[in-house]
Amino acid sequence: MIPSLILDLLIILALPFSGSDEAGSGLADRQFYDCKECHGDLVEQDVMHYPAEDACDNCHESTGASHPSGDSVGFRLMDEIPTLCYYCHEESLDKAHPHQAVAAGDCLGCHNAHGSSETSLLHLPDPDLCLSCHKQDYRTDSTETLNIRRLVQGNMMVHSAIPGGGCMSCHQAHGSDFRALLVDRFPEEDYVPASTENFELCFLCHDTNRMNAEETEYGTGFRNGKKNLHYLHMNGNKGRNCRMCHNIHGSPQPYLIEEHIGFGSWEMQMNFVPEEQGGSCLPGCHGKLSYQR
Repeated sequence: MIPSLILDLLIILALPFSGSDEAGSGLADRQFYDCKECHGDLVEQDVMHYPAEDACDNCHESTGASHPSGDSVGFRLMDEIPTLCYYCHEESLDKAHPHQAVAAGDCLGCHNAHGSSETSLLHLPDPDLCLSCHKQDYRTDSTETLNIRRLVQGNMMVHSAIPGGGCMSCHQAHGSDFRALLVDRFPEEDYVPASTENFELCFLCHDTNRMNAEETEYGTGFRNGKKNLHYLHMNGNKGRNCRMCHNIHGSPQPYLIEEHIGFGSWEMQMNFVPEEQGGSCLPGCHGKLSYQR
């Protein structure tokens, strides 16, 4: 009798288990099914997102449904975007001025979650990515962002920082404690005290003698002999902001000179005429004045 019971028990244990493993069925199949057979294009990029390169279930989880299938979703993200991103990445919304895309949680607007041919998993290189959005004016109750693409494309003189290092030369991509996502201080007002601290952004690249030296032979090309004309325009407690005469991004004129200068609600022609060793202007602030280096 006992040998017969033992035989029956061995037969039962040998039978295949037909119970449900709904919670883990998709992930249990990983050892038999390679995601890359269908999704190889997502994970064969020059720059890979480490979680995607490591394992798909770092970000995805099984729904229990059949996969692949045309009428069901077999896998889903483990959490919503951007919450899922913040499992690993530091949340940067504590900045005084967050990038609107970051504030909206649109990480995938700029980054590819799996991999990319560009650094930082960007969809496009800088500045092309930035210009894919900044091709129109944006206005809110408190801010205004102008169409930057029209300033840096076509027959324009472009600020050398842009082809040299992209938009990130001057701006932070995610957020900044300085306005306009700037990497350092630059004043919004037209008239400010001429201190290096107020223009720290510009002096990351430009010589401080451009503003501080009353006479110079090398600090700036905007001089009459040795007389520094930047100093003339900027020194004192009511120094003129750089952008009163220059467009920070691009201009059809040499030296990024603006075509017009604002004075209150007025717009006056700059009438800048470059010459081989100097130039002249007639902006309305003063009569025609010339300078020769």
